[in-house]
Amino acid sequence: MKIADSHNHLHFDECRKNLDDIINRSFSAGIEKFLLVGIDPDDSMKAKIFSERYKGFYSTVGIHPQMAVKYSTEDVYNLSRQIDEKVVAVGETGFDFFRAPASYIEQEQIFKAHIKLSKDYALPLVIHDREAHKETIRVLDENDGWSMGGVMHCFSGDTDFAAYILSKGFYLSITGVITYKSADILREVAKVTPLDRLLIETDAPYLSPVPYRGKMNEPAYLIEVLKMLSEIKKMGMEELSEITFSNFEKLFLSNNAPKRKERI
Repeated sequence: MKIADSHNHLHFDECRKNLDDIINRSFSAGIEKFLLVGIDPDDSMKAKIFSERYKGFYSTVGIHPQMAVKYSTEDVYNLSRQIDEKVVAVGETGFDFFRAPASYIEQEQIFKAHIKLSKDYALPLVIHDREAHKETIRVLDENDGWSMGGVMHCFSGDTDFAAYILSKGFYLSITGVITYKSADILREVAKVTPLDRLLIETDAPYLSPVPYRGKMNEPAYLIEVLKMLSEIKKMGMEELSEITFSNFEKLFLSNNAPKRKERI
């Protein structure tokens, strides 16, 4: 199988001790594409440098909404200095009202700056949306945030929210949460999501799927996400992995992505 992990943080310190083993297990499991997601300027640079070490690794530039009070919109625009052929998206950005509800204003300002950066450099967005569905849609609507395409990372909404996101041309990304007993709504979302708008991710080192829940997550565990999705979609794992792999390439690596303009 060819598998793409559309969102992880293998460059984090938590992974450093066992990094070689993690990567070897990933390759053995069929993971061929990896997107390392930045959460602040230094971390974005770290992700980019890491991605340059391995074939099939790519990175993003972004400031996580939990970090919004520490940075300005100018810091977001300065991320442009890091953009090169290995940087394939802007984010993760958005809102997090679970961890940082008090920084609503700062999160929105930073979010808008990411949208501008994505349009300036014709890169898709990686959206972090936690307990902020209405606000996320509002900012994307008001700032033409859909135009470069993107993905709702670690999707956590219901089928109505999914339908709106999909209608705007965005992708939905599924994590190991879909294997949890409590994830009935997410399984229903996966059931109705068109195959050509579906991505899978680990968010490693977080959100390990069953039976690895409680352990540090890693890309090789995407097999468990594929198993669950194959049951939901009633199709073979290999076919499903090929489709999500192709979706990864269309969103992040294709110069012919819908509505994408030439990079400036």
